[in-house]
Amino acid sequence: MTRGSVTSALNAEVHVRRPASRRGLSAKEAAILEVLRDRGKASDLNATDTIRRVAQLLKEAKTFDRLAKAAKDEPPRVRAMLGALGETIGESDRQLARLRRTLNPTSKFDFALFRALPNARAWQAK
Repeated sequence: MTRGSVTSALNAEVHVRRPASRRGLSAKEAAILEVLRDRGKASDLNATDTIRRVAQLLKEAKTFDRLAKAAKDEPPRVRAMLGALGETIGESDRQLARLRRTLNPTSKFDFALFRALPNARAWQAK
């Protein structure tokens, strides 16, 4: 068992505490972070459609900005996937540079379903 989570016999993890940075997020925005956290594994859609849907949600007013701020308390792979998605939807270089600076340049991350992003390798996907 990890701090702030409970793992059941079904191998499901339930998080009982979330960082304070998530307090200002809508339920939809928090759900986007969860999709990134689990690398899209729970999506009913294929990789292309999942990426398209998440990108569409990130384009909504201020959503990417709020998630980029909240991502500081997320695992590096979440920040990397968010950066790759942000680049895909044309987010500002300044915002993307902030995310990139939080990543160890020698690390590689398992993007799973999000590995299909055209720029995944540039954001350190395995």
